[in-house]
Amino acid sequence: MKSGCFNSLVCYIDHLMSDPASNSTVVPTGDLVAAQKKFVGTKRQLLAAVLSAMIPGAGQLLLAQRRKGILLLLVFFVVASGVWPLRLPRFPAGLGLIGLCWLALSLYAAGTALLEHRNPADRRTSKWWLLAVPLLTYVGFNAVFTPLFLVAGFRALKFNSSAMETTLLTGDQFVIDKTFYRDHSVSHNDLVVLRREDYQTVKRVIALGGDTVGAKNREIIVNGRVVAEPFIRHTLALGTNQWMDSFGQITVPVGKYFVMGDNRDVSLDSRSPEFGLLDAQAITGKPLYIYRSPIKGRVGKKME
Repeated sequence: MKSGCFNSLVCYIDHLMSDPASNSTVVPTGDLVAAQKKFVGTKRQLLAAVLSAMIPGAGQLLLAQRRKGILLLLVFFVVASGVWPLRLPRFPAGLGLIGLCWLALSLYAAGTALLEHRNPADRRTSKWWLLAVPLLTYVGFNAVFTPLFLVAGFRALKFNSSAMETTLLTGDQFVIDKTFYRDHSVSHNDLVVLRREDYQTVKRVIALGGDTVGAKNREIIVNGRVVAEPFIRHTLALGTNQWMDSFGQITVPVGKYFVMGDNRDVSLDSRSPEFGLLDAQAITGKPLYIYRSPIKGRVGKKME
């Protein structure tokens, strides 16, 4: 090829690269590498934030922050051990303390993973991503805490009846311990969670297997003695439902229980042939305390 032709070709290529109207775009190699590096770095930090929101410290290990990651993991395992095997959610303060520590640790771990900036040559991840940290923490908390809570033997139930007022109100949400009666015997006046057909509810144990129970004018008599019941409620006049106010002496067979609701005038319980005596196998747990309620001042109330 002649020199003149070669120079003309070079000039033509230069023209294409510099002409604003041209459809061709040339990205300098250095800028492309920087853009790719920034994308990979941001993606890695987002993944680290997600991991740390679920298991604090895991994201730091992904970012090669070994010392910090191991420390956060150790603290996390200490907090998680409060759920199982220590089972601190048996107490309202225990559940509150574990929940606050868990959320604070997850927020910190996810936030610091997102803002990690080790190489000064790299551009920082936008701080707008911090707005996603609370959501990541919420999702991570439910993904890990809830299964651990269930493995430890706890459940959360919502009460949708007036049969236990004022011990339980409609809309109260409470924690139950499904393992309690594996190690404890059922006692008089115990509140128990029981399964009946396709739903669960709460009743109070009035009489045990071998007891004789009856009532006269709303006074409960167990083994010949009147039982003190400061927790009960009546909303109707005495005699409105005679069969609920007074009933004959019943001897409870071994392995069964006579149970009643605290709101005596509306509760469907062992006084009714439709409900009958409670089988021991129907007891699914013990209610512990209220953790959420539509009524102010009831959160943390122990159920006794």
